[in-house]
Amino acid sequence: MGEAVNRIKQRFPQREVVVHVPNEFLEIPMDGTLIVQVLINLLENAIKYSPDDSDIEVRLEKYGDWARFEVLDRGKGISKEDFPYLLTTYKPVETKSPDSSRGIGIGLSICKTIIKAHNGKLEAENRKEGGAVFRFTLPLKGSE
Repeated sequence: MGEAVNRIKQRFPQREVVVHVPNEFLEIPMDGTLIVQVLINLLENAIKYSPDDSDIEVRLEKYGDWARFEVLDRGKGISKEDFPYLLTTYKPVETKSPDSSRGIGIGLSICKTIIKAHNGKLEAENRKEGGAVFRFTLPLKGSE
């Protein structure tokens, strides 16, 4: 997670990224390179869809036999029209800025495929206080 956050801070030095990690060590069998790319994509999207003066949060916690990663933004949330297509390749979600295509992200549908290949799950929802949260879970070592 640290590598993804560091890369985002290099690309967006003006943005605050608040990181929450557990005190305990979580052993998560995964392809680190692919999971870093998933986190970068989710963090880039959070920055794209949030006001420039707001921070982004990223969390990791133990959730039963799972590691749960969350990226939280403070934007407008996900529209009802876009929600059914959000994690598919069928309909692109409108972007906020004309230069957003320059991102290094890999797309939400590919993120979903990577997480599924790790026996995990990717989901999204709107937050009650505004914005959206993208969450994925990966099995901890010994639980898969």
